[in-house]
Amino acid sequence: MQKPFTYALLLAATLALAACEKTPEDKMESAKESAVDAVESMGEAMEDKTNQVLGNEPTTGEKIEDAAEDAANAIDEAGEDAKDAVDGQ
Repeated sequence: MQKPFTYALLLAATLALAACEKTPEDKMESAKESAVDAVESMGEAMEDKTNQVLGNEPTTGEKIEDAAEDAANAIDEAGEDAKDAVDGQ
């Protein structure tokens, strides 16, 4: 339930930074990061589905822990991106 919020937060941070002028190198780096994020998301989805099929669904505590970790990572990445954008200007 928290992952969609985390992904929305990450998307909003990415879109906010997309308004900044980027060099071709920055665009390539951004594309690479987006591809890595997409692969990670697919891996997580496959893992979740496998756990559902095998009956190894995570507990509520594990789900909360994962959501908190995802949110913290998204905030860290958004902060780093914002710092990089400010330093680049």
